[in-house]
Amino acid sequence: MLDPSYLVMGLDGLSHAHGKDYFRDGHLAASVIAAYYLCQENSLGEATQDLIKSRIDDELRNDAIFRTAPHEPPDSALLEQLLDTLSTGIGDLREVGHNIIFGAAALKAFRDCPEEITPGRIQGICRLIDDFSKSQNVDLADDDGVPGIDDEGALIEFIFSEFLRSVSLYAGYGQGWAGHLLTIGHAVIELSRLGYPKLASQAHCAYRMYIKTMRRGPQETDSHIPDHPPSALTPLDHDYWVQRKSLRSGLGHAFKYAYSFYNLFAQLSDPVLRDRCQAESHKIF
Repeated sequence: MLDPSYLVMGLDGLSHAHGKDYFRDGHLAASVIAAYYLCQENSLGEATQDLIKSRIDDELRNDAIFRTAPHEPPDSALLEQLLDTLSTGIGDLREVGHNIIFGAAALKAFRDCPEEITPGRIQGICRLIDDFSKSQNVDLADDDGVPGIDDEGALIEFIFSEFLRSVSLYAGYGQGWAGHLLTIGHAVIELSRLGYPKLASQAHCAYRMYIKTMRRGPQETDSHIPDHPPSALTPLDHDYWVQRKSLRSGLGHAFKYAYSFYNLFAQLSDPVLRDRCQAESHKIF
């Protein structure tokens, strides 16, 4: 079974990800945190969790970013340093919103493992967030119809409606836009749920920029990537993980997309929208 030690593994990974390839390594670290919550929030069976655990141990654990952080006394006051670091850039659209995704993952893991709030981890994760310095901001003067963070239900419905728009718009170009539409939107909502409304409001502006950029559709320089074929298996099924040969392919998206999809999907009440999103979900899994 995946236990909270995998949250610690993910936090250690995030704290070391700045050292080499912050984008790639941040994905791997956040994916371990996502795997833990995917299993816990969806009550995956013991055999399925054991299979996921073995895949993480076999394919990811030996990566240098997951080395155990030195023992230090915890200090919850250090969390303010991470919050301050996030606030300096979370309102900008930086590298497809991964400063938002990784920041929210760290804060949620620290909430559940407060004894792991140590100087080394906080400093390392702040350095990772600072690495996301390239902005792709767009004008938000137009009304884009994105509900505010004060209406979570409406925002979740919007996210899934845009998910359907994205999988159609980018058919044959891979579904990274649709997948990140979920993960960034989920991160914004998580920041609000965790009790950081100011950060969530800032991140919401970046998400609106992402939506506006996504709606432009494929560009001439985009590569053609075949969509995944339909499948009756989902990440909630044991056999899905049996058939998935590698966790490294897709930079850890195997867990992050599934975690965000099902966390938000649990709160989606519109039955028609639920059916349509379920029918298209194989394209990101």
